Amino acid sequence: MEKRTSANIKDVAALANVSTATVSRYLNGNLARMSTATAERVKDAIEKLKYVPNSAARQMITKSSQLVALIVANTDDYFSTELFKGISSILETSGYVATMFDSDSDIHREQSLLATVNRHTFDALIVQPFSSPAEITDIMRRDIPIVIVDRETPGSPWPQVVTNNFEAAREATTYFVDQGYTHFIVLTSELDAATNRRERYRGILAAASHVDVVEVSESSYNHKAVHQQLTTLLTASNERTVIFALKERWLLEFVPNLVLQGYLDNTRATATASPIPARRGAWSRA
Repeated sequence: MEKRTSANIKDVAALANVSTATVSRYLNGNLARMSTATAERVKDAIEKLKYVPNSAARQMITKSSQLVALIVANTDDYFSTELFKGISSILETSGYVATMFDSDSDIHREQSLLATVNRHTFDALIVQPFSSPAEITDIMRRDIPIVIVDRETPGSPWPQVVTNNFEAAREATTYFVDQGYTHFIVLTSELDAATNRRERYRGILAAASHVDVVEVSESSYNHKAVHQQLTTLLTASNERTVIFALKERWLLEFVPNLVLQGYLDNTRATATASPIPARRGAWSRA
């Protein structure tokens, strides 16, 4: 079988009857320096030859890959995937493509991914971090823009896009207090691992007087033991109770069985997801 060869930029230039510099300008979007007719000939030549530009060569010339690395905390969480979708849509309007990495809620994996980003030609980094600014700086030796998202990071030298976690959680808790609920069970991953969780927990404490915490390890946990802990707390008193899940994964993992077994009836006991404010005072309820 005859081996099929790929067209190169010289082939495109020859078919379009232009210089390779003109083809290069067309590929980089610099159309101001050529006529509409010339641009059409280059476009037709590219299509006829099925020419695919050499991205590595283009990066050497432009010093840009048009790729942005996004490291999210855990793709098991609805919030992380929505974060990727939102960031991608914004970047694409400026000609950039987001590449998502999942740290799986593991600081060591996150730091390994940071090292990977540092070794490759990403134009920027967006991170939902567990690591401190000092740790990120130590790993990221390349001078690229960095943006922190979701988790307010004290001492960060980079821009941060964060939500009002404390205020949203306080307002959500106040809503339930006004409805007559007095007991709150905070269902969460390790509170110490992420600032956004700690801020939401503080917001709940600011509005409620009776708060219990059930922490679930993301690396290893006993489903039966967690379920038993929740049922014990739900039946320990006659107070109207809210399970406040600071992680969507745990809401989906544990709440359905509690509903099926009659522990949650939306009257004596109910459950809500972590508040995700789109603006000050807004939150979402499951």
